[in-house]
Amino acid sequence: MNISFGLFNGKQEGIAGYVTKLLILAVDFTFALFAFFAALLITCKFDLSEALEMFGWATALVLFLRAAAFVVFKTYLIIIRYVGERDYKNVFFAVTLSSICFWVLLELFPGLLPAEDVLPIVLVDGTILLLLAGGFRILLRLIFDQVQLQRGSRLNTVIFGAGELGAMLLRVLRHNGSHNYRVVAFFDDNPKVHKKSLNGVKVFNPEKAFAKVVRKHDIKVAVIGINQLPEERRIQFINNCLANHVKVLKVPPTENWLNDSLNIGQLRDIRFEDLLNRPPILLNEDSIQKSVTDKVVLVTGCAGSIGSEIVRQLLRFRPQCIIGLDQAETPLAEISIALQKEVESGLFHPIIGDVKDYDKMQSLFEMYKPEYVFHAAAYKHVPIMERFPAEAVKANVQGTQNIANLASRFGARKFVMISTDKVVNPGNVMGASKRIAEIYVQSLNSARGNNTQFITTRFGNVLGSNGSVIPIFKQQIENRQPVTVTHPDVTRFFMTIPEACQLVLEAGAMGKGGEIFIFDMGKPVRIVELAEKMIQMAGLALGKDIQIKFTGLRPGEKLNEELLDEQEGVIATHHSKIRKANVRHYDHYEVRSQIHNLVEMAYTYQDSHLLVKLMKEIVPEFMSQNSDFAELDDARNEPASAPGKEKG
Repeated sequence: MNISFGLFNGKQEGIAGYVTKLLILAVDFTFALFAFFAALLITCKFDLSEALEMFGWATALVLFLRAAAFVVFKTYLIIIRYVGERDYKNVFFAVTLSSICFWVLLELFPGLLPAEDVLPIVLVDGTILLLLAGGFRILLRLIFDQVQLQRGSRLNTVIFGAGELGAMLLRVLRHNGSHNYRVVAFFDDNPKVHKKSLNGVKVFNPEKAFAKVVRKHDIKVAVIGINQLPEERRIQFINNCLANHVKVLKVPPTENWLNDSLNIGQLRDIRFEDLLNRPPILLNEDSIQKSVTDKVVLVTGCAGSIGSEIVRQLLRFRPQCIIGLDQAETPLAEISIALQKEVESGLFHPIIGDVKDYDKMQSLFEMYKPEYVFHAAAYKHVPIMERFPAEAVKANVQGTQNIANLASRFGARKFVMISTDKVVNPGNVMGASKRIAEIYVQSLNSARGNNTQFITTRFGNVLGSNGSVIPIFKQQIENRQPVTVTHPDVTRFFMTIPEACQLVLEAGAMGKGGEIFIFDMGKPVRIVELAEKMIQMAGLALGKDIQIKFTGLRPGEKLNEELLDEQEGVIATHHSKIRKANVRHYDHYEVRSQIHNLVEMAYTYQDSHLLVKLMKEIVPEFMSQNSDFAELDDARNEPASAPGKEKG
């Protein structure tokens, strides 16, 4: 029922278009005829014969004036779903101007209308026509809205927020036929608007009437339509919706609206990140600015989820250029396309290469001489590295050693290593390889002749990173497959990619060399609860629409991860979200010798058990979990809790 008119505008239109426009004109013309006759009847005190006597040349004149005014003000150009203030104004101006002209002509030519006083007739005529023409348009809009409401495929929707943004949301949803939402109620915390109506939609108290409204109206979708809603209240409302199987949509910030107006396509599903209830991280941007502005920065693993976000955040601080290194061709091409302007301007240089290739890395340092290095390149998938420990050693240990040595050799100011919580009392090859890399970087910081500040940042899982549970769960839910969770009690620390990268930049700026910075990731999250929330956020019912399947812990996987061995091993920093681990120091030359043997074994020996055994000697607290390598722990004379175990 999307009727749009443009009378005889030269564009090719269907016959139906012309007919409809003429129909609107005919209706208004009929209203004009009726209004004038009614005005005559009323002013003649309903004397029909007297009214008919005056129904002559004046009638032809008023109808001509009305028709001309309708064409001039284009009152026939209406789109029913958008009928509103502008259309009513056009009718008002058309009727008012034609009435004034009619009155002037009657005064100039008294014989046209045989009445003692023509002004009352003109006023009554204009008033009746305004009521009829305006009412007709309102009726069309009401009929359209009712037809839209009765569409069976639409989902009953509630808007949280009966303010300006909520009213705008209602208008957008009513006017746009390309969506699937039917607004049937508002929720608002303001008691002043409870039990009132906003454009015909009733406003309810969410604290008292939420469950009742959801049941009565069979609410399927809720849209949050409040600017600057407190974080706790937003999460409380979302959780309430999810508990009642109501899908939640959010409105983007006003600065992201298209052409300063909200588009229906901009409504987004909430994500698990929206439920973390974290206050915004406040960065010391001055410190970061001083560190990287006008500097050459190298980011390894730049096409990964963490590396790419570090690149994007670094760009805000106007470095001289960023060298982006990655060995993965397709992801490197994707970030190059996403940052095409920066590539063309020379601000971002994407380079394909492997951190294990020392000669290639040396050429890179010789050419660009980076002053800051953010080392994010690593193998990180626990089960895969458990099967291929030699590759973990090559990429995570040798690769880190190569970049760290070159950073020191070419005089880089700072080297920031991206580590993981899996290095703490590691239970798998991946965590142990990253811990060995940490040890080497720490030891190199205090090595004779080194002037580079080596800093390590350690945090847990990042939501939405490549290979994390979020994309896996999302795909399983979209395909209506069982959501696979390893164990009902498994927990992990989580933070968002932007959060993690912001803290990496902050830690890099504050570090003086030799530190391991630990990020405050809040409380650990049970993975099964994460799966349940994601199922609810998809509008599905657990056990009815989709199942959760427990598959058992994978090789090398721990039930719970740790960020520190003991709480007393932590030193506070000026940033509330960043702490410093109090860890033991290592002799660089002893560590270098151990790693040399380890890397040589990774290239020359096929026996993974011998390689992992050497890793356990370097990291005594490495105790394999749910892995074939656990038999090496049983054979060790010295338990993991013996003296020499590191705190952190």
